[in-house]
Amino acid sequence: MLVSGQTLLDEAVRGGYAIGSFNTYNLEITRAILAAAEARRSAVFLAVGSGALDYGGFAPLTQLVLAAAREATVPVAVHLDHSPTVADCERCLSEGFTSLMIDGSNLPFDENVALTWQTVKRAGEIPVEGELGGVGGDEDSSGAQETAIPMTDPAQARAFVEQTGVASLAIAIGNAHGIYKGEPKLDFDRLAALRDAVPAPLVLHGASGLSDDDLRRAISLGVRKINVNTEIRQTLFGSLDRSLEQGVKGYDVTRLFGVAMEAMQRTVEEKIEVFSGSPSFSS
Repeated sequence: MLVSGQTLLDEAVRGGYAIGSFNTYNLEITRAILAAAEARRSAVFLAVGSGALDYGGFAPLTQLVLAAAREATVPVAVHLDHSPTVADCERCLSEGFTSLMIDGSNLPFDENVALTWQTVKRAGEIPVEGELGGVGGDEDSSGAQETAIPMTDPAQARAFVEQTGVASLAIAIGNAHGIYKGEPKLDFDRLAALRDAVPAPLVLHGASGLSDDDLRRAISLGVRKINVNTEIRQTLFGSLDRSLEQGVKGYDVTRLFGVAMEAMQRTVEEKIEVFSGSPSFSS
């Protein structure tokens, strides 16, 4: 069932757990994510980034994910991830997306505030996620973690949320998109300070590659939405590599991608279990 992202955030805040946000690029990944959510009876954010929309085509991919969300038997928010422009947010809003992210984190503070506030104003009742600080790496290509990534300042984060009215805030505490270079080191003292300072749910990007213990600790310190992308794609590529190496009789596309979907489903289920504390939703 398609629901507002605000509904999922509110439930996560009340329950003290985190909702998983899983990125999709096509039909197979979408089906794997939602199969995992239904198997675990868990709500999810089904996230689509600008790169995915460029790849899949705006109309075909948006129609696919929205239809899949409506048919799901658990609550699903369809989320625009890392949008660089208000125009992209408005376009997805008009199609029926129920959650938006505007990413002005590469801008000076005042410009980020202005861009984010404008998006919040245009979005109306649909929740908007902003970002402050630097979450390194690339959302789509899984490059290695950058060094000297600026982290989110708690006092600045409070001002940002108050001035923009965002529903949630993506923070930088040593996390990064893609593959980490060495062992990631999250600044949990900073996270605790952000939890105390920021009057909005906190979002952790770059969860792929973080240990289960680190993820659970982040949740205990106030993270209420966690984004996963790279590990799903790694699972997809690994499955395809193995199947093609072994050979697929009769060039059976359904077999090739069916096995990959089962593998991705297991990966998503494992993440949902880590994020748990999440209530079960009856059919």
